[in-house]
Amino acid sequence: MTKSQFYGVTSLILVGIAIVLGVVAIFQASLWLGIGYLLLSGIAAYVVIYAYCAKCPSKAQCAHVLPGKAALAIQRKPGPYSTAETLSMVTALLLLLGLPQLVLWKNPLLLVSFWVLCGIAVTQIRSVVCLACRNVYCPLKQTKRNAPAQ
Repeated sequence: MTKSQFYGVTSLILVGIAIVLGVVAIFQASLWLGIGYLLLSGIAAYVVIYAYCAKCPSKAQCAHVLPGKAALAIQRKPGPYSTAETLSMVTALLLLLGLPQLVLWKNPLLLVSFWVLCGIAVTQIRSVVCLACRNVYCPLKQTKRNAPAQ
């Protein structure tokens, strides 16, 4: 396992734990809302993999490993992301991370734990995984193509 894969996998595990905290908080509020959030989480994960990962030219070398493998099963041609794809991905992530906030605020320990886990994951992704990634189409990737002229 490479350094970027280690951080890619651990960042997904940290976000997964954060989402589990959100699921626990939602189930404490309502069984049906918890079931709904679990279903929505699965849909959101699929949307991210379909709209973003499946168009990545480096999905076979994905440092997150599992999303890359899942994206390989989706036959999409690599290329720039459309506005609709970007909005779909952002909306899915906002729902995935945002909906639990409605109940997490009632339990400060779960709320802080959720955001600490997500913060560590984002730090790992931005400081290690993104640097190793070769997705030239990523809107967050700093490449010569979109770097300011000197």
